[in-house]
Amino acid sequence: MFIEFNMLKLYRIFFLVIIYLFVYNSCKNPDSKLDTLQTVDPELQLLNESIQKDPENDSLYFYKAFYYFERDSYEVAIVNLNKALSIDSTFKPAYYQLLADVYLANIQSREAVEIIDKALIYFPNEISVILKSSQIKLILKQHMAALATLNKIFIRDPQNAEAYYLAGHIFYEMGDTGRAVNSYQKAVDFNPDMRAAWVQLGDVLSDLKNPRAISYYQNAILLDSIDPEIFHKKAFALYSFGKTTEAIALYKRSCLKFPNYEPFFFNLGFIYLELDSLDKAIEHFTIATQLNPVEASGFYQRGIAYQQKGVNAQAKTDFQQALQLDSTLEFAKIALRKLK
Repeated sequence: MFIEFNMLKLYRIFFLVIIYLFVYNSCKNPDSKLDTLQTVDPELQLLNESIQKDPENDSLYFYKAFYYFERDSYEVAIVNLNKALSIDSTFKPAYYQLLADVYLANIQSREAVEIIDKALIYFPNEISVILKSSQIKLILKQHMAALATLNKIFIRDPQNAEAYYLAGHIFYEMGDTGRAVNSYQKAVDFNPDMRAAWVQLGDVLSDLKNPRAISYYQNAILLDSIDPEIFHKKAFALYSFGKTTEAIALYKRSCLKFPNYEPFFFNLGFIYLELDSLDKAIEHFTIATQLNPVEASGFYQRGIAYQQKGVNAQAKTDFQQALQLDSTLEFAKIALRKLK
């Protein structure tokens, strides 16, 4: 579990703005060479053209680095970020933060620590840099160091919701679920719109078998009703806490709202199987296997439903299909042997 910054969204906004400005200026320029560009990604074409026109513009190399970072081309992203920093590193903490992210993604943790430590020297009071430093320490399992870094934020801003959210992750990884819950709770107290913190509260309390998890998932849904995973979490929590009728109702609504989200159909099929509603179980497992035909569990569970219904030929076919997709599925092997 890692902190959800808005930084990537900001990178994307800045990137689109620079692309727009370049297109706008090119359209006004009758000497534009856009129509002679080779067949590569238009975003990259425009960035390269912009750099050719203004090779000392550090922000262009930053946007180009982000372009490559999004496409997992980390080495190229590193080159462009270092170029941006060589032009101007004085007032650009975002450059260091993105470079740290790229280093981490490229499995260069030492370099990530070094670059964020350098950023802390240049920007000792920049909250986002301190958060990034603490996040990196968390990723490297340096929990006490991560908490010590966060304390720098709490001294300056004792109501910083993102810092409490990250503290929740740290405590959770340390096995201190009580302090994790308290930290996530403070995060939503100071920022009720922090959807990720509501989700984390739901997840932790679900693990603790606390039914309050349901209301926390609902708060997350109120903030974002287009994410099917949160509906899935809430429905599963309802079922886990014995509210089977409510769980079925939510799964049914969710199937209509998100008809391509396979876990809804699989879990609904599983509930029907538990309730011995075999035809409904088979119906929903069938949809699940159609939506995700490479997942073995859908075929295995449908095979169980067919077996309980006495349709052994179809059960055998499903067990065999499950084993073709996952040869390590021991339950399917056992079920298949019982049919012979």
